[in-house]
Amino acid sequence: MLEKIKNINWEDFHFLRTDYVWEGIAVLVLISIGLLFHKESNAWKKHISKHLQPYVIQKGTTWKTSLIRLSVIFMFCIGFIAYLGPTWNKINGPTKKIKSQFVIALDLSKSMLTKDVSPTRLERAKFKIHDLLEANPRAETNLMVFSGSTHVAIPFTTDYKIILDQLDGLMPKMMPVSGTAFNGLFNKMDSLFIDNKAQGKILLITDDLEDLSIERVSVFLQQNNVKLYIYPFATQSGGNIPTFKKNSALDLNKLNSLAQMDAIDILEFTLDDSDVKDLAKTISDELVFEDKPDDKEENWNDNGYWLIFPLAFLLLFSFRKGWTLNLIIIFISFSSCSNDNNEKITDLKFKDLWYTKAYQAQQEFDKQNYLTAAVQFEDPMHKGTAYYKAGDYLSAQTAFEQDTTVSGIYNLGLTYAKLGQLNKSQEMFEKVLQKDPSNQNANSNLQQIIKAIDEISTLKPENADLNDDKPNAKNEQNDSPEDLSGGGQEATKKDMEKERKEETTETGERKGKEMEDLPDDFKVGEGELPKNVLMRKVDDDPSLFLRKKFRYQVRKGIIEVEKTNKKW
Repeated sequence: MLEKIKNINWEDFHFLRTDYVWEGIAVLVLISIGLLFHKESNAWKKHISKHLQPYVIQKGTTWKTSLIRLSVIFMFCIGFIAYLGPTWNKINGPTKKIKSQFVIALDLSKSMLTKDVSPTRLERAKFKIHDLLEANPRAETNLMVFSGSTHVAIPFTTDYKIILDQLDGLMPKMMPVSGTAFNGLFNKMDSLFIDNKAQGKILLITDDLEDLSIERVSVFLQQNNVKLYIYPFATQSGGNIPTFKKNSALDLNKLNSLAQMDAIDILEFTLDDSDVKDLAKTISDELVFEDKPDDKEENWNDNGYWLIFPLAFLLLFSFRKGWTLNLIIIFISFSSCSNDNNEKITDLKFKDLWYTKAYQAQQEFDKQNYLTAAVQFEDPMHKGTAYYKAGDYLSAQTAFEQDTTVSGIYNLGLTYAKLGQLNKSQEMFEKVLQKDPSNQNANSNLQQIIKAIDEISTLKPENADLNDDKPNAKNEQNDSPEDLSGGGQEATKKDMEKERKEETTETGERKGKEMEDLPDDFKVGEGELPKNVLMRKVDDDPSLFLRKKFRYQVRKGIIEVEKTNKKW
């Protein structure tokens, strides 16, 4: 301790809370005035008999009273100096590690179907994306597609299989608006890289750079901490766009202009996967960044706690007459010894002096302010319960996974059921019964989960009971081209063009019909499916969902649409 005091760097000496100096001076003046004009009342002495007064009352010296009053002022000064936070050395806090994010922007305009790059520009781009993800860049990756509008096909994820499963279905026909709108693309990417401290990476795959504004790209790079990789999928000679008979070629001048800009790299096309492997390695090597605080945010060590020692020594005399006031000064001085040097007194609320955070969270929970309560709760069980009540089942899952008690596992099973993960829910209830075989609620829920899994399994096409020997049911689809008309004769062209009819069964259940688009009055989380509908019709083509999603976003004005002069 003495070594630290001897090695004080007086050039760096300052106070952390200088804003409160004038308030402390005002309090010191009030204390001084109060002690100066304080007079001891002697009225009680009159009630003592005169012959007993010499034995009961002993006269003291005035210097003792003055010493006590000066000590009060002295202790206040020491405590207030400690509260101001004297410091002369910095705290070297741990450096925070943050990870970079990666965005793949794929052009889905119709010009990508040009065959100057075999087999087509789009198919070759898909191969390159596949090879890139197979090389494992390790970064959270977002797949965006754009034409006249820009859409997020797959949000940020490290599970590349999700992206790879969607690649084959990406086609220009799924885009609701034709064209190549770069303004909408960069506006969308602006929202993905707001205040990102780790440098983001963007791979722009396109074949048409004509409408790409140099100024727009420059502004985007200046406002965001990103690096842009442009991968042009077109040749200088170009090729004819199918159905449009227009030649689409690479704009070499625009490409050279972009290559001169900082934070932009142009990828050169190779026949093998060496180009994307190098990119994956670059992203992986630059994945983790150190978040170093700025000089203005550097923390200084609050050394006010050293003044606690003289205050503690003076506290030994606090039982003496007139020293009770010193306890208040001690309590004030302790406020500068917080473990969190960034904590400000303005962050404290009045109720924090009387209620713990857990009790305040319980109050919010009782008021049904579940999200507010979940944020304030620290215990995983209470936090998970609040999130569950609020309907945020993903956050509830995260909280319950931290609780290894029987109740925590039971609640996790309920949460998995709400999320539709029935197999995991079954596993959790089985764990509960292993630890507590007498738990009737877990046993009842387990039976319901098993029953639901069995019902869903019977609905899968591979488990359907197909009996070719039985006659076709009424209105059942007939795949035989020789008996579509029902008369045994060869089907006519008119019969072949008839709309296929859905299969119906004579039960109390009806088959749900899939809608082409969401209704205008659709609201998330409101309304329930009819109880006699087991399952909606699910299309085999996963890209159909994206197509309907993109169309709905454009129709509702959720996505920015930019009209271009090009019809492709």
